[in-house]
Amino acid sequence: AERGLITKVRNTNHKQIDDKWFSIRMAGVHGTLGCLAVAGASDMEDLRALYTGGLTYEIAEDFSGGIPSKWASSSLSDPLDCLRLKLLDMLGSEGPQTLDQLSDRLPFPVGQVESVLQELEMRNLVSIGFFTQTDEGEFILRVDEYRITGGSVEVVDYRTLQTLLLQKSFTEFSEPSEAIKSLALIQRRDELLHRVKNFRFRDWKDFKHDSDVYNGRLLHNRVGYTTLDQVPMLLGLRSEPWLGSLEEEILEKIPEDGITRTELLSEYPRGKENQHIQKSIKRAISNLERQLVVAKQYLDVPNRKRSIALFRKIHGVVEPLDFPEALAQLIGKIGPVRLHTLRFFVSRPVEELAEALRELENEGTICRVVALQPDPTDYYSSHEDAEKLLSPITEDRKMRILAQSDPFCSRFIQEVRMILKQGWYHPVFKGVDPIGRILMFVVNDYLEIKDVNIPHSYLDEFKDTFNELLENYRDRLVDVSVMHSFNGVPVHDCDENIQGILSDLGFVSMGDGERYIRGGIVEPRPRNEVNRLLFHTHNIHQISRWENETYALKEIDELRDDFALRGRCEMFRVDLQSMAATEQLHQGTNLRGHQVWARLPHFQRLLTIRNAPPNDDDFGVLEFFRNHNDPSVFMERLAMRRAEFRKLISPLVRSGHLVQDYRGGFKTVESLQSSDLWSVKRSYLRELVEEYPVISMKQLERLAGTPFSPEEISDVLHEFEEDGTLIKGFLVDDQHDISWGRKEILDSKEIPKTRDLVIPPSDPLIHYFGSILRERFGFGSAYLVFHKEEPIAAFKANTRNSTIEVTDFVGDSDLEKEALRVMKEFAWEHQMPLTGELYEKLRSR
Repeated sequence: AERGLITKVRNTNHKQIDDKWFSIRMAGVHGTLGCLAVAGASDMEDLRALYTGGLTYEIAEDFSGGIPSKWASSSLSDPLDCLRLKLLDMLGSEGPQTLDQLSDRLPFPVGQVESVLQELEMRNLVSIGFFTQTDEGEFILRVDEYRITGGSVEVVDYRTLQTLLLQKSFTEFSEPSEAIKSLALIQRRDELLHRVKNFRFRDWKDFKHDSDVYNGRLLHNRVGYTTLDQVPMLLGLRSEPWLGSLEEEILEKIPEDGITRTELLSEYPRGKENQHIQKSIKRAISNLERQLVVAKQYLDVPNRKRSIALFRKIHGVVEPLDFPEALAQLIGKIGPVRLHTLRFFVSRPVEELAEALRELENEGTICRVVALQPDPTDYYSSHEDAEKLLSPITEDRKMRILAQSDPFCSRFIQEVRMILKQGWYHPVFKGVDPIGRILMFVVNDYLEIKDVNIPHSYLDEFKDTFNELLENYRDRLVDVSVMHSFNGVPVHDCDENIQGILSDLGFVSMGDGERYIRGGIVEPRPRNEVNRLLFHTHNIHQISRWENETYALKEIDELRDDFALRGRCEMFRVDLQSMAATEQLHQGTNLRGHQVWARLPHFQRLLTIRNAPPNDDDFGVLEFFRNHNDPSVFMERLAMRRAEFRKLISPLVRSGHLVQDYRGGFKTVESLQSSDLWSVKRSYLRELVEEYPVISMKQLERLAGTPFSPEEISDVLHEFEEDGTLIKGFLVDDQHDISWGRKEILDSKEIPKTRDLVIPPSDPLIHYFGSILRERFGFGSAYLVFHKEEPIAAFKANTRNSTIEVTDFVGDSDLEKEALRVMKEFAWEHQMPLTGELYEKLRSR
């Protein structure tokens, strides 16, 4: 005992275990089984149905003269794991035993012991037969049965093999690149969660844009990510690629620094008459990708939400390894593997694969290991892994929630599906054993959890693991989770143990008697009330409009045209063009790429947010317009025609470095030098969010423009949430998106109903209603007609010669008359009559 080889257990309240001596390995097993027997497991058919939270026992740590001097409290281990270890220990030390002999010595019912033995038999650890002339079948270790029935080859049990593969697969690294070197490739960010220390889903973006990371069809049509140093091995596992004349032509067009798909397709004829050419090009590109002749690299570009995918040439640039060498490297990475499984990694004929394995084995590069599965099965392994299989391997019993594409899970996918049933889910593993599953998916910016299947005995450990996964989903901008059922039972009907676990995870009732929600609230309001508050906040409501255009212009940062200004004024006397000089308005490009009127400080702020320095070739143009504003002088100096000048100046206007001033000239915009970039971005987003009573993440992304990443927008929204300014959840009736709401606006005093109105495509609010415009009316940009605070129609129109010529109309046929009336009022308000053939048809109906 003083040497730490044996110890004592107490406080299990089981007389056969308390104060008895046990080996260190089996002390925890007996302590757990004793507590379970006393807690009621002896009367249950399934140990997993017993919740073990709060149960503890004590184990002796220090001894003096064989008497314990110090006791330590210990929580229960995995119940099934302990019972399985006890049965294996009994069979391993005492030989064949009948079911009655085993169950008589254990404080558990025969049915429970039999179910564990059947599970061990299914996993090829135990076998049943007649070995000592008994009337009933005897259970024996599968390895012992193989030996006494004439097995001559040294074998390892299948579970030891699985444990080795688990250890190799989930070795923890400090960097994602090191994990890829161990695995050869990864397919999803979830796979790095258990393999990289302190990895968060937010780190995926940095990894994906690493200059050393490539994406493509890497292993036998398996799309994934890898690093450049792994590409030679992956190429060596493939046959020589087949390239037709078109593939070779496309390959020649790919420069050394890469090319985008759009640029590649633009080099060939386009249009309806050339559709067959474009289809042939796309098929050729797919063929190049499929054979790993080219691979993609992702670049993060400023002022662009999505990264750019560049095709990089692999064939002829990276030298592939010889097939035998590549195969030996692969086996060293993935661990012992069968010939049949290797066919999923190698894109070569099976005869060539078998020949290469024989050569490697004869050379001594790899060796063959025999595992019982249940019959002796050959596995090809590196010598290092084969040596590890000969000595006892400590089992890793950590709980992990994996994806089905995970390298470890996919190696045993058939066994996983046999135990957990088929379907698209996240398997839950306890060590090498699949013990449960989670059916969940992301939809409309929240996590829909349809069902969770976890035995009661694992609830406490599952709570910690699942909470870590849900916290990581926040990095994917998925804050809210909605759960429907647990173990096939609606969440509201679950027992108190599960209710306690869900409460600790932060789930509360949604109030519908069916679902629980985490990370949000459920306070739906009628859509027309939300629209009314929106119109009031944006000064479109009849009681919140400004007195005239002068007052309005002082409060509005930017305007596209008179339409947006007129709708916010009680009285409209002077148009924007006429006020440009007196108000010193400039015309430039906003963050959404539209031409707007605004004051110069506003454009300076936008340029700071863009944070995109001009090209070196443009410094001369910008320097000239710092001191001058007349473009004719610039054109005279350089003997430049107006068309050439426009071609030179347009990119600078689009990028925000130049604006057109109120005198018709141009002026260079200077960014704010003394301000921190994030402070400027943050204040801009905060001001934007404050203008909307309810807004979703997608709406805010459209309104903010391309310089803002979704992560930056999410950070600002969470700041508002933390200081109590915003609430988050399902805030609008019949809207399944997660919304953020201004509580003080939503709880404000009652406002009269809004007048019927039309929102023109130049109004910033049209981006707020962009999804409705597309989904309900099929327009990307159009005039949106509101009746009783609900959108009922949309129309497209040309505004020429002070008229509104209607060119297209989509609306509710029952409310067409009302829509036409609102359109007429809009035209009368702007003193621009409605015209066009379509308008006349609508009138005549």
